[in-house]
Amino acid sequence: MTWEQRKLGDLMEVTSVKRIHQADWTDSGVRFFRARDIVSSMNNEEVDNPVFISEDKYEEYSRISGKVIEGDLLVTGVGTIGIPYLIKDTTPLYFKDGNIIWFKNNNILNGKYFYYCFQNNHIQSQIYSASGKGTVGTYTIENGKKTSISYPSLKEQVKIGKLLDTMTIMITLHQ
Repeated sequence: MTWEQRKLGDLMEVTSVKRIHQADWTDSGVRFFRARDIVSSMNNEEVDNPVFISEDKYEEYSRISGKVIEGDLLVTGVGTIGIPYLIKDTTPLYFKDGNIIWFKNNNILNGKYFYYCFQNNHIQSQIYSASGKGTVGTYTIENGKKTSISYPSLKEQVKIGKLLDTMTIMITLHQ
């Protein structure tokens, strides 16, 4: 079967969340991700000073923005741009609007396949081309909607995701 090139905005909703102000951050509750937390996760580093929001604030804001679900992808939009974070379970999580783009996958793409696509040169070059030439590059929701992805069958996506997962584990073990 031929692989199509599809724009992510044609496949799924690309958005963010309602803004949480720093005054609403707490020491416990629902995990609140900032772009630097995603970068730390990608580098297998502990997050310095993790931030949380209250469960009440999470529920209130999630009624407006929705909740991430397994297979969704969060991608950094400022600072170190284009770093993906795959939602792997139903653990409540909220994140910094504007700094992180939310790809509401709804199982349209296999989550692992989707995650690894954001690490390859095809998508990374699109991100950097769209990020602008200013002092601080940004990857916006609009850029996210225009980002194209190779779109094989779901069966092929699953096989590719599993293969890349196995290779990542092997590389990590050898390091």
